[in-house]
Amino acid sequence: MKLTTDTCTASVTVAPTAHRRPVLLRFAGLVLAMTPTEARTLADQLHDTAEGAEQ
Repeated sequence: MKLTTDTCTASVTVAPTAHRRPVLLRFAGLVLAMTPTEARTLADQLHDTAEGAEQ
């Protein structure tokens, strides 16, 4: 599967405090709900990959 779009705007928000996975990543009509630990892991992976792509 491949999803490519130039007009996809991503946003990150916080769900209500009682939500089990409060970090919400929205893009291309999808919403990914994550725990804070999952969000940090994804951020680290994105950062590392972006650094590797610049070299």
